Amino acid sequence: SKISLEHKEEYLQNRQEIVEIILHSRYVNMYNLLKNHLSEQSYIAIVRNQILVDVQTDDLLFQIFTSNILQRKPQDESPFFEFIQRVCSECVGPDGCPKKVKPGCGGFGIRNFLTLFLSIEVTKAMLAASNAKRDGKIKEYEFAKRKVQLFTDQLNESNPLLTEISEAMTKEGAARDNITLSYREGRTEDAKVWEEVTEKEATAKSLANDLLMECNMKYQRLMRELRESQEDI
Repeated sequence: SKISLEHKEEYLQNRQEIVEIILHSRYVNMYNLLKNHLSEQSYIAIVRNQILVDVQTDDLLFQIFTSNILQRKPQDESPFFEFIQRVCSECVGPDGCPKKVKPGCGGFGIRNFLTLFLSIEVTKAMLAASNAKRDGKIKEYEFAKRKVQLFTDQLNESNPLLTEISEAMTKEGAARDNITLSYREGRTEDAKVWEEVTEKEATAKSLANDLLMECNMKYQRLMRELRESQEDI
């Protein structure tokens, strides 16, 4: 289709910004989580290799699964391997150099289990929607589409809460380390300050956990109502 001269001029004036937005949109879910923790090359490698990623403050967790192994017959239950790698992000320090790699690089990745479950459910619902559309089953197609939307909404609503929990856990852990160090070095007043930080982060973690539980119960109810509405048709 032809582009009007006015729109063409607008595109040329804002070309760089438009291109950056389009590039970010390719990995919008992952970028919303990781922001600038990774280079573009790392983003592309993650997508190409279908690697699951979690972030906890400046630390990353990569996770990938093999296909089934030792499977005697198709559809038989069988084991698989899960590979996990903990790394520090590609963020740089105040001096412009890469941040020093910490042993262990923080936590396990608190959002992994819920995100993995919801991602699987979204994929299954999308496949069901595709099959129903292909077969002309309109009711099943609409039902599957609504399931996709519910799982996606839960994923988007849960992520900020999981981030709050993750960051509070990291800060609480760092504060506990500082308490031990302060007492060891005889800095009692500093230790008391870090004890207050520990209490604050523990409270923040508990509140976010409560909100996450409410979120999960909300979407369980919505999914139950959706299934019941389907049964009534």
